[in-house]
Amino acid sequence: MISSSCLPCTIVRWIASSLSLCAAVLSLESAQAAGQLPAPPYLVAGTNHIIVGVVWDEAAIRSALPAWITPVEGMTGAINIYQAERGYGLTPYQSAYFWVDVEGYDSPSGVKGRWMLQGVYGPNEVTSAALKQYVGLPVRNGTSRFEQTSQGKAAIGTVNGHDFVTVVIKPSNDCEAGAVTLNYPSKMGLTEIPAAGTVCKAEPISATVYAPKGDPFAAFQPVKVIWAIEFKDGAFSITRPRPLGQ
Repeated sequence: MISSSCLPCTIVRWIASSLSLCAAVLSLESAQAAGQLPAPPYLVAGTNHIIVGVVWDEAAIRSALPAWITPVEGMTGAINIYQAERGYGLTPYQSAYFWVDVEGYDSPSGVKGRWMLQGVYGPNEVTSAALKQYVGLPVRNGTSRFEQTSQGKAAIGTVNGHDFVTVVIKPSNDCEAGAVTLNYPSKMGLTEIPAAGTVCKAEPISATVYAPKGDPFAAFQPVKVIWAIEFKDGAFSITRPRPLGQ
């Protein structure tokens, strides 16, 4: 219980913190209205993902990676298609991206580092432009959606008005709370992403990439699918990359 003598101070502190939050929001809105890209940190919440683990074609992966990045021996990675409902800085947005697991950037929990091969974020072009400029990710404007199919649940990525990837899973109700730190190295440094949400087991059905010839996504064809999950009601943060090796 707050005593009457402390009440005025408490009210003052509450008003001050509320004004600080409003000022931050107004500053972000003003920057966006002026055509400026919002800089990190970003807070992303209310996310729902379908993630399908795959084995990539080795030749395609080795030709895509810089010399100082080493893929894991099995050429494993995944396709992550998701939507983010709310947050600070970038949301709401839709996304689809490919990653390959890499050596040397394991998180404290032992999860392999992830090198983003290609990605789309949108439909607002600010989202992809900000992630490209401030985080160094190979992304462009695009969208994603979920659909129910006769086989289960499908997640679809779209770029330039055309679908380029579809993954299909058989969902389950076998879910539990989960939290993890994910490391994404890039040419700008290492981005550490703490994430939490509900992890639901799923059966992978298929992962099909049908981007047209010449599109960057077309270079990456899954050899096989190996696992799948749904990640529901997720939340994570994205900060500026720190120099590699620190």
